[in-house]
Amino acid sequence: MGFNIFDLLLPRETKFFTYMEQQVGFLQKGCGTFKELVGKIETMSEDAIKKELLVIKDCEQSGDIVERTIIEELNKTFITPIDREDIHTLAINVDRALDILNSISRKIEIYQIRQVPANVWKFADIIVKIAAEMNNAVSALKTHKTIKTVAIHMHELEIEADELFHVSMAELFKEKDPIHIIKFKEVYEHLENVVDAIDYVGKLIRGIKVKQG
Repeated sequence: MGFNIFDLLLPRETKFFTYMEQQVGFLQKGCGTFKELVGKIETMSEDAIKKELLVIKDCEQSGDIVERTIIEELNKTFITPIDREDIHTLAINVDRALDILNSISRKIEIYQIRQVPANVWKFADIIVKIAAEMNNAVSALKTHKTIKTVAIHMHELEIEADELFHVSMAELFKEKDPIHIIKFKEVYEHLENVVDAIDYVGKLIRGIKVKQG
């Protein structure tokens, strides 16, 4: 990375890295809770299911608070550690992933889903893994470390999710129950969108690292 005299003369607000880590932390917690939920939903009581869904909702709401804080602080901060536009874009896209995840949990609640195909859990496993890699990417952004390995892993997981989506849809349309098809078509589409949203954040961070040199 090139030397910039202004880095020595002007203090940069590194609190934005803390905010981003908090936001990603809520996403990771939500993804982990979702994986646990779909992995054992068939044996869970209604109260236990509602409790897990509430955790995901709380993660989404907490993420919203962090996103608003980031935007408010951007409006008050003169020097930021990276371009303020990049910070804003990262924040809204992490929030988008949380929103989609919460939307899936709402589908489980609204549709009274109490049994899921195995591929839903496989998707949840990919989401947990790619969220962990996004956390690594944010850490690399803070420490100026390379994200080459992280980027490779995120891309591999995105490809795996894309293939799983096509396989899942093919299996789904072999079902005879149209209600089942409608329910899980939405679920699979949302699951793929979560992966795509997280992968997009990874691409944004790679672009920021390129600009940093």
